[in-house]
Amino acid sequence: MKDKDRIDKIVKALEPELKELSHKIHDNPELGLEEYKACAWQVELIKKHGFEVEENYCGMPTAYRAVYKGKKPGPKIAFMSEYDALPEIGHACGHNLICMIGVGSGLGLKEFADEYGGEIYIFGPPAEESYGGKLPMIEAGAFDDMDAALEVHPACVHTDAWSSSALDGIYIEFFGRASHAAISPEGGINALDAMILLFNAVGLMRQQTKDDIRIHGVIHEGGVAPGIIPEYTKAEFWARANRARDVEKTLERLEAAAEGAAKATGCQVKCTRQGGGYKDTVSNQVLSKRAAGYVEEQGYKLKWFNGAHAPGASDLGDVSYVCPSIQLMCGIGTSPDGTEFGLHTRYLEERAGTDEAMDIALDYIKVLIAVGIDLMTEPEFLAEIKEEFAHVNETKGM
Repeated sequence: MKDKDRIDKIVKALEPELKELSHKIHDNPELGLEEYKACAWQVELIKKHGFEVEENYCGMPTAYRAVYKGKKPGPKIAFMSEYDALPEIGHACGHNLICMIGVGSGLGLKEFADEYGGEIYIFGPPAEESYGGKLPMIEAGAFDDMDAALEVHPACVHTDAWSSSALDGIYIEFFGRASHAAISPEGGINALDAMILLFNAVGLMRQQTKDDIRIHGVIHEGGVAPGIIPEYTKAEFWARANRARDVEKTLERLEAAAEGAAKATGCQVKCTRQGGGYKDTVSNQVLSKRAAGYVEEQGYKLKWFNGAHAPGASDLGDVSYVCPSIQLMCGIGTSPDGTEFGLHTRYLEERAGTDEAMDIALDYIKVLIAVGIDLMTEPEFLAEIKEEFAHVNETKGM
């Protein structure tokens, strides 16, 4: 790790501000596209450290892009923040720590940009858990000329950058006819029967799917009272898979099953694709190995995926098709249920707000700063990264 002592001093100086930011975001959870406080706190801190910040980025009120251009030309390095919370369970995905690491890494690497040359970007995309704030940024070309995009996600295990799943969703609605459930049930057309048939079909469908495919569904509307034949039901399904093309095939099968359930019950059906689903993440292994090596230098034991897939999806996947990208996992505790990742749990929500977790985040800030320095000072390293990225569409995707 180049400039290790200097990196340590810089991060130590940033520690109070970064921990304050992380605590405030953790203690004030905001849902996607509503992260007004979290966004404002970040923008205030980043401006204080000399970055130019474009607020309301890509037309999203809780999005921003910050940039610091060094005095010498060099690579364009993007650090990713995330800061939306989950309904009811707050920051159970630890986005306050993703924010802390992304912002802290950008602020720290800025101190080397004038000397080594380069442009440092911090992206604040909202709503990773829902809307996918990185997607409008991609459409606007925000990452087209980035040389690397770096992110770290908290979990209950330390890992190199693995490949996440593709994800997309669909709404399915059934339309029947209401009737009195006791006096004249024969006059009704039961939309809930159609929905139950659909869920049974999905359960059977899982037997004939690839091991990496996941189908999740919830019923949003299932009727209004037991004495009324339900005339309307609505469900939402998500499909995940290692490849985006398999997500598409799964959604097509869901649509076919819904049409079958409608015919069987006499209902009408409407299927609406959510759109804007996430592609699978293409983790750049040259970048990943360098970053993971520095994690081990910090004294952490990693689980190595070497680019293999693991469950979960993120809009960083879409970024990874535009520029070389990685997302490491930093272990901030041991999940009580024994799972490796522990995401979206009460345990992780509590753990993400502790100083112990934030101390681990500080170590990962040092890791990303070190990778950024290498990008600015080792042309051959950057060339290897770009060579791997040139083949990204040959090995992954649609």
